[in-house]
Formats: sequence, structure tokens, C-alpha cells
Amino acid sequence: MAVRQKNLQEILALHQQRYPLMEPADYGKLLYQNEFGPEHMISSPDAVRQWLFEEWAETNRATADQAHHEKMPPATAEGAAPIEEIGNHLYRFHLTDGYDLSIAAPLLARLFFLTAHQHRGTLEGLKQKLTVLQEREKQSDFPSLEPWLSEYIHAGCPALRHSEVFRQAYAPHYRILRDEYAIYFPIIYQIEKRLQHSDHITVAIDGPCGSGKSSLAALLAELFSGRVLHMDDYYLPLQQRLPGWEHTPCGNMDLSRLTQEVLLPAARGETISCRPYSCRQGQMLETRILPGAPLTIVEGSYSHHPMLAARHDLKIFLHCSRPEQLARLKQREGTGLSAYLQRWIPLEETYYRTFNIVSLCDLHFDNTPYFI
Repeated sequence: MAVRQKNLQEILALHQQRYPLMEPADYGKLLYQNEFGPEHMISSPDAVRQWLFEEWAETNRATADQAHHEKMPPATAEGAAPIEEIGNHLYRFHLTDGYDLSIAAPLLARLFFLTAHQHRGTLEGLKQKLTVLQEREKQSDFPSLEPWLSEYIHAGCPALRHSEVFRQAYAPHYRILRDEYAIYFPIIYQIEKRLQHSDHITVAIDGPCGSGKSSLAALLAELFSGRVLHMDDYYLPLQQRLPGWEHTPCGNMDLSRLTQEVLLPAARGETISCRPYSCRQGQMLETRILPGAPLTIVEGSYSHHPMLAARHDLKIFLHCSRPEQLARLKQREGTGLSAYLQRWIPLEETYYRTFNIVSLCDLHFDNTPYFI
């Protein structure tokens, strides 16, 4: 799935509405971050981790003090969220409480470094984006930026700090992350937390077709050197399915083979030897050998079935709205959408109801707003 992206005009308008006290330097900083990401902030990894830990801890203390005294800052960022899109596949990740900093701070530092190494900008690209500010300046509700812009461009477009007005009003504490890292940070954090206490864990990702299970599994495997198993590889051959399987939740799945081939060796941290079944070819494919790994991911519908659930260390359920689900499936399946409407979606929904799947999951995540 692709991440939804606002264009630069939308980003500027959103930030202007959210932070009405923005000054020219704050608009310039927004565009600088949009173009270069965090690459200019990379120095010693140890120093960055320590600085992040101290800043995050101080932010949490300030938030607690504010709540205790029931005071608000001089100005607030209306609608500000823990993550905030700045465009170009980047987000501001705001340092909020609710995390164990001994785990979250090193993790955020790692994602920050990965973002910096994956994202590159150019001076020419930044200058092109600065022309968008000049266009917006023609709008009556947009502040005058021309004197500042001319001076900034003449100076060579250096990295910027937030204005003193912005810092006093909104107390910004955030890091720039790749969009998927920021969006899925709560999930990434929970996996990191469990890996702090175990050499290997098994995570299952369930949810409606089109909710992004495969994409999330690939991201997690990339981050944690994990291995991914797909429920689609464990369909039963037609001749082995019981009569009426079309109306029986999980009646088309070989959960016993999945348990023996995948879940039992995964629980021991061992190599997995498995044979995917291809529905299209109607036969077993060649054996796959997956070496031991700290993270084993089982993704797909029915991965939270009661026969499997107890063997997972973390059960994640992805949600998306019905209109969004249908739009994604239409794009992905084309003329094959009717099969999902007539068979697969009703079977999934019966599975959720029959086994109370949604309420028994460890972690829920609705990605409707973020992906297309």
C-alpha cells in the first residue's frame, strides 16, 4: 500500500491553521525539513541517543507539571497530534508520554538514524519549494515573507531553528521520521519491548483483507531482521476441505500444518522449513528454508484463530473503514473484487464474530487515514 500524501500547499495551509503564530523562519524550517529530512542533525549516535533521552524525559516532566497545576501554555497548537505530516514521506514525531523511555528513546534514535540515511534532499529542491511560499504570500491571510526569503536565499538556505515566538508558544519537541516509522511507531515499540525480554518472539497480524497486513509485515521484517509467513500459503487443497467450507470460518485453512511447520520451531527460535500451497496452481511449492530470527511474523486472515492464538507473543489487528477497504481491493484486485464481496469478506466477518477475534487482540491499529 502507498502512504497518503498531502501536497505542499496543503501542508502549508494545515500548519498555518494549526500554528497561527508561525513566523517566516518556521515556514522555512518546515520546507527545509520537507526537503532534507533529519540528515543535517546526524552527529555521534551515542550523543544523539543521550540528547534524545534527556529531552524526552524533560518533556514528560514538563507535561506532568502542567497537568498538576492545571495550566496551559500561552498558546496551544490546536489539533496537534503525536505525529504530524510534513510531506515528502516524512512526519514530525512529537515526544509524548506513555512510553518507557529506556526502550522508546533508543528505538526512536534508531528510526531517526534510518530516516536520515534513507532520505536525501538537494539545495535546488529546497529553492523550488521556497517558491511555493512566494505564491502563498499572495493570499491575504498569509504573512509577508519576501524580505525574509530574499535574505535566506542569499545566505545559502542554511538549516534553521524555530523562531523564539514559536518555541515559547508551542514548546516543540519532536524528531523527523519516515512516514511508516512514525505511523506504526506504537506497534514497532511493542515489538521492541518484547524483544528486550526474549531472544525470539512470534507476532501475528490479522485484519480485514485490504487492511495492510502484508505491508506492515514487510516493514517489521525490515526493521527487526525478521521472517514472514503468509496465511495464504496454508490453504487446504480443495480435495481436503470439508463440505460447506465456503460458509465455515477457517474451513479452507490447514492450521495443523502451520502449527507444526512454523509455530513450534518459531517458539524455539529454530530454522523453519515450510512448503507453501499455491491455490492458483493447486499444488505444493518448493520447500522454503527460513533461518532462525529474533522475530517471526505470521500475517493474514485467520492468524488469530483460537488454535493458533496462544502461540503468539503479540496479536495485532489492523482496521480500515469499509469504503477504504473496498477502494483498496478494487485497485488491487480489479475485476476480482466480486469474489471478495461474495465470499472472502463475509467469511472473515463470520470468523471475527464466531471467535470474538477483535476483542481478544493485544493491539489494535486503524490505518484508514494513512494509506491508500
